[in-house]
Parts: sequence; structure tokens; C-alpha cells
Amino acid sequence: MTAFTRLWHRAPLWRTALITAGVCGTLSVLFPAPWLASSVPGYGALSSKIRHMLPSSLGGTEASDALHPNEDQRTVSVPPMDAQFEGSVAFAGRQLPLPAGKWHPVVNFQDDVAHGEVLTTLYVRSAQGIVTGLIIAQATTQSLPIAAMNMIQAQCHSSFNFMNEAAPQDGNRNECWMTTPIRVVNNLFLTSNEALQVLLSDQMYIPPAVQRLTMMGFDLPPILVDAGWNLVEKSKSGAGVDFMSVHTLLSPAEAGERRVPGEPENWSRAGMADSAAVTDFVQRTNGWLRGWVPTLQRGFDSKLTPSATPPAEAMDPAFRG
Repeated sequence: MTAFTRLWHRAPLWRTALITAGVCGTLSVLFPAPWLASSVPGYGALSSKIRHMLPSSLGGTEASDALHPNEDQRTVSVPPMDAQFEGSVAFAGRQLPLPAGKWHPVVNFQDDVAHGEVLTTLYVRSAQGIVTGLIIAQATTQSLPIAAMNMIQAQCHSSFNFMNEAAPQDGNRNECWMTTPIRVVNNLFLTSNEALQVLLSDQMYIPPAVQRLTMMGFDLPPILVDAGWNLVEKSKSGAGVDFMSVHTLLSPAEAGERRVPGEPENWSRAGMADSAAVTDFVQRTNGWLRGWVPTLQRGFDSKLTPSATPPAEAMDPAFRG
């Protein structure tokens, strides 16, 4: 009889403590405490993999998975790019209006990890292989806490934007729109608008989108102008808020060209006055966005009506016909 066996038989309290420690350790791996999963990198992912290796009866329930969200609840999909859309598309239970031209889906992303479900979709429009427009749209299908909207609302308050405007608040809706320059450097989107940079740097859908554009032979111009619109509304179904955000990145380059007018330093709020061509494009983009906002509002409210031809307000400054 070994020393361990003798101790096992003679020390019932120690035996009970050992069994309890083993059971608790196993449960902590299968169902980690939120603070442990967040403070120890990789712990939550390891627990998720172990649970998924177990039979469904042992690997947890939908309720336990909801209490311990993980990367499996983030989904990236790549729709066929030969599909093309005009007018509007259904999006997150609403309607996403499309500016004039044929738009191709690039990437869809679903995130229900944080507080509720957020959908993201990207569409591209091109002329002679050069991107003339890129749409990044986000919307909720489940309400979020109001605190989650701080970064979105901050996009419209940057001093680096060409334009910052907002609708009068009525206590239920908070709506704003803005235009700002975006630099494209080594297939990265760079902006001085810090809140917007968070969106443009998201590693879940921006790299797959850029990679897909490159593989399909689409070239990005070095400068894009973002015509962004954000609407946050108190939830009609309970606590929290719903939102829809549409960023339409427009190319100032001529049809079939990557080169943009002006010098790089002219594409800023301070430097645009030194280039008449830059000023003209920015002013036309500002004017177009102001006229496009009512269409975006109707899309949020699902009140868009089909049109055989693109309405005048859909003709953005980058559309080449």
C-alpha cells in the first residue's frame, strides 16, 4: 500500500478537500467567472473550446453561453461580389438606402458579444476598377445601453471634420451627420477623427474587406471623404437605445484614376482653402449629404419606396454615371 493510498483511507477531511478542489477546478474551466475570463487572456477561449468538445448535454446550454460570451458569437461572412444592388437593401430590420450606381456586397459582420446584436455590412461601388464609394453601415437588432453610444456620437464632434451638423433633439432621437477626410495608406484607413478611427480600425471586418477588394482587383484612391450619418433612438421595446450608422466613403478622383486633386496637406479642414478643387469637392459632398439625410431617415423608419430611376438626391459627387 502506497503512502497516498494510506493517506486516502486515513484522512477523510483531506480526501473531501481534494475531491472538492478537483470538482471546483473542472467547473471553473467549463464555466469561468466573467472577471477571470476577462483578466486572464485566452482563458475564455480555452473554456469555450473545451465546452465545444464535450457532448451537447455536458457542454453548456444557450443560457450559459449567453452569460459567458466568446468569439464564437462573432460571425464574418463574405457574400458573392458578383451580386449588385441599386436603390436600397434590407438591413437589420430596416432599409439601407444606396446612393446612385451599382453596389456590390463585400463583407457582413454580426456581433452579439457585448450587450446586444450589432450588424455591420460593407458595400463597394467602382468605375473602371477604381473604388468610387465604400459604404460601412451598422445597426442594432437588439437594444444597447446608452453608454455604448458615446463613441458613435463623438464622431460628429471632431474639430478635424469638414462639417459637423445635428438635428434638434426631441428627447427620443439623437441624430447627427458629418464629413471628414480619410487617408488610405498601405490599405489602412487613417483619420484624425479619433472616434471614427475606432470604426475604421476594427480588425473583425476592415482587414477582410480590404483583402477582398484587393483580390477582386479594386484599387482604392489615396484620399476618401467620409459622409457619415448617425441616428440613436430610445428603444420602443424597453430600456436601452437602438442606432443606425451609415458612413459613405467617397472618392474625389476622376473616373478611372487614382490620383486625387490637390496635395495631401490640402485634404484637411485647415488646408482645403489652398486648393479650389478640394474645396469644391468638399462643399459638394457637404451639400449632397444634407440632401441625403432625409432618405437615410426614411430608411431607418422603413419608409423608403421603390424608384425606377435614382432620385436626384442619390447622385453623390463621386458617382460617375
